[in-house]
Amino acid sequence: MLVGQRVAGKTTLLPHVATLLGRKGIDLDAELARESGRPLREWFSADERGFREAERATFTRLRATYGVISCGGGFLSLHASLLRGCIAVEVPISFDTYSERLRADQSRPRLRPEVSLAEEIREVYAERERRHAIERPMQFVEFLLRVERGMRARRVVTLPPNEAIEPFAWRARHEGADLLEVRTDLHPPQLELSGAARALPLLIAERGTPIPPQWSGHEEDRGWSGGTLTSHHAPKPLSTNETLALWQSVAATRIKHVEPLGSLDSAVRLFETQARLIDRFGEGNVTVLATGPLALPFRALLARRNALDYLSLDSSWRAAEGQRLLADAVRESRAWYVHLGRLGILGSAVAHSRSPRLHAQPFDRIELPADTDVAALVNALRPHYRGFAVTNPFKQRFTSSAVNTLIRDEASGWRYENTDVEGARSTWEALGKPARLTVLGDGGVTAAVRSLSVELDVRKRADVTNTPIAGAVIWTWPSSVTPPEPLRFEPNTKVAVIAYGPHAHVIAKEITARGGIPLRLGARWFIAQARRQRELWESASP
Repeated sequence: MLVGQRVAGKTTLLPHVATLLGRKGIDLDAELARESGRPLREWFSADERGFREAERATFTRLRATYGVISCGGGFLSLHASLLRGCIAVEVPISFDTYSERLRADQSRPRLRPEVSLAEEIREVYAERERRHAIERPMQFVEFLLRVERGMRARRVVTLPPNEAIEPFAWRARHEGADLLEVRTDLHPPQLELSGAARALPLLIAERGTPIPPQWSGHEEDRGWSGGTLTSHHAPKPLSTNETLALWQSVAATRIKHVEPLGSLDSAVRLFETQARLIDRFGEGNVTVLATGPLALPFRALLARRNALDYLSLDSSWRAAEGQRLLADAVRESRAWYVHLGRLGILGSAVAHSRSPRLHAQPFDRIELPADTDVAALVNALRPHYRGFAVTNPFKQRFTSSAVNTLIRDEASGWRYENTDVEGARSTWEALGKPARLTVLGDGGVTAAVRSLSVELDVRKRADVTNTPIAGAVIWTWPSSVTPPEPLRFEPNTKVAVIAYGPHAHVIAKEITARGGIPLRLGARWFIAQARRQRELWESASP
C-alpha cells in the first residue's frame, strides 16, 4: 500500500512498483471515481463523511486482491487500522515541494475552506506528518532496498533419503527455505506428504520412477507460481548453442537445465547459456545449474538470475555436487548493501567456518577436493570475487610461504597476504609476550608465529621427547591428530589452543591430561586475523 501526503507522487509511482513486484496496480481514488461516477472534488466537497465511508469500504474490498494500492493523502491519518497486516510504504515529500504542487494543482479539493490556502497547506502537512510518525510506515528507500534484496532465486532444499519428512520440512522453513523437493528416485511412493505441505510448498520431481498417484494434489501454489517445471540433466558439458538447440522445440514455460561444470576455461559459457535461455523463456522462468566438485561458486553466481536455487540444509548430505549451504544463501539475501564482488573461503573442511558470520556478504563457503588446482580456480573467478580467505590444505599453493588471504588487484591479478601474523601477534601478547615460545606443529600457524620477532623453539611431532615442556606453548595440531605419547608439560605451563568450538574442547582436555594449563585463544587469533582480512578486502580493485 503506497501511502503519504497528497501530491507526493503515489499515483505516478504506482505502475512502476506494481511492475517491479509483478502485481496488479490499483489507484484507490480512481477506483472510487469510477464506481461513483462523479468527480472526487465534487463528492468530497458535498459529502466528506460519505466519501470517507466509501473509501474505507472500497479499500477493504480491494485489499484482498494481493495487489499494489495507491491510497489517498488522508488515508494513513484517518484509516490506519485498515492497514494492519498490509505493507504500508510511505512516499515522502518535503514541505516546500508539497506546498508548490498544491498551489499549482487546482483540481484538488480544499480540506479546510474556512482558512486560507496557505494556512490549510501548513496545518494539514504538519498534522499528517505527526500521525504518520506515530504509525511508522516503511520508508520508500527502505522498501526499495528490501525489494532489491528479495528479488532472488527461490530457495529449494531436497528431502534426504530416509529422513522424517514433516520435521525436516518445518526445520527447512524455519531456516529460510521456500520450497521442499521430493524426488521419486529418493523417496518411497508410500511417503505421506500432507504434513510437510503445511510447512512448505512442495516441488515434486519425477526422476525415472513415475509420480505416485497419492502424491498428486500436494504441489500447492504458495508464492512460487506453481505449474510444471521441465528439466534436463545433460551428461556432459554443452556449448551455449548446443543447449539452445536442445530447448528449441520445448514448449514449457518454466525450465531447469543442469550440466557438469567441465573445465574452468569453459565455465563462462554457463552465464551466456543462462542469459540466452532467459531471452527464450523469460525472466523468472529459467534455472541453470552446474554440478561437480568445483561447481559451488559458479552456482552461487548463477543464482543471481535463476528462478530456483537448489541448496543443502546442512553439510551432512547434498542432493548434488556443488550445492552450497542454505544458511549462506539466506545470509546473502539479508545483506543491505552492494558489494564490489563476492568473498569466499577456500578449503577442504569449511562447512563449519565462522568467517561468513564476520565478513560482508555475499561470502561463500567453497568446499574443494584436496587436489584442486586452486590457483586456476581463483583466476577463473577473478571477475566475480574481490577476495578469498584460504585455509588448509591450500595455504601454500600460491607462493613458497603460507598464504591465507587473496585480494583482487588490477595490476597483478591477486595479492597474497598471511593475516595469520596478526593472529599470532595477538596470541603472543595474550601469553605475556614471552621471549621464547614452543610451537607444537609445523603448519601455517607455525609460519605465522615464526614471522614475529621472537626466538622460537619449534618442536615438531617427531621432536617430542620424554622431557616435559616448560614455558609458553602454542598448540597447532588439530583435534584429529593424536599427540605423541611422551608429550608432557611442566606444572603451570600455559598452552595456547589455536582452535575454537568442540575441537578446542577436545584439545584442552588433552593438554590438561598431560599436565598443562590450556588457554583457548583460537577465537582471539581468528578475530585478529579476520579484522586484517577485512581491511585488505576493502582495498581490493573494483
